Amino acid sequence: MTTPVSLTSTKMNLGLRQTENWIDDVLLPRANALGRLHFCACLPYPLLPLGVRRFEKTGLTTGAQNVWCEAGAVTGEVSAGLLAEIGCTHVMVGHAERRRLFAEDDRLVARKARAASAAGLTPVICVGEQERAGRTETVTQVRRQASTALRDLPAGAAAVVLYEPAWAIGSAQTAEPHQAAAVLSALQQETPDHVNPTLLYGGAVTAGTYSSLRRLAPWDGVALGRAAQDAAMLDDVLGELLEPARP
Repeated sequence: MTTPVSLTSTKMNLGLRQTENWIDDVLLPRANALGRLHFCACLPYPLLPLGVRRFEKTGLTTGAQNVWCEAGAVTGEVSAGLLAEIGCTHVMVGHAERRRLFAEDDRLVARKARAASAAGLTPVICVGEQERAGRTETVTQVRRQASTALRDLPAGAAAVVLYEPAWAIGSAQTAEPHQAAAVLSALQQETPDHVNPTLLYGGAVTAGTYSSLRRLAPWDGVALGRAAQDAAMLDDVLGELLEPARP
């Protein structure tokens, strides 16, 4: 069994000093374990250089939380090329909050994913239902979101597809394992032959989430929220994620 993959996004929750303290006190002391998970921390634009510097030679990487998809004079936006130039490796596209607050649709998310890939970044393509829905409705929505974003990526492109139900973000309740398994099956069926994305689950992830989901379906890993910022919770999750990789 391969070692799982993990990432986190701090959104706008941590300021400069808080981010420094989090990296120095929580992440770097666990750099060996996090590096085995190819851990990526997605930070706000102003904090990206900080992450790149702090993570140098640790095995951890820095990602952005958004990107613009075209070159030119677009005030207030940031290009994929600039993110790559400063040392980012990943960028999130299509997060549920951006779909809801900024009306980002599947076509725009696909353009952002293509731009990220063309710049050498790994797009983290976020998919998921905005509100609780039945299994059939959820699967249909997620398949559409994923297929639109993946089909125009170049052959062999690296990509992450993150299934994160909007209603589970910041909550205490994760997706029901059987529904999450149905979503994973749909994502596997919808993946075009020319790409092989890493498939992650996110939303209220704590110790036990990964194991309960993987009993039903082979997720490649999980995205962490508050568990990445709490040292004790992170230790519990790391122990679970790294257990399958031990001889």
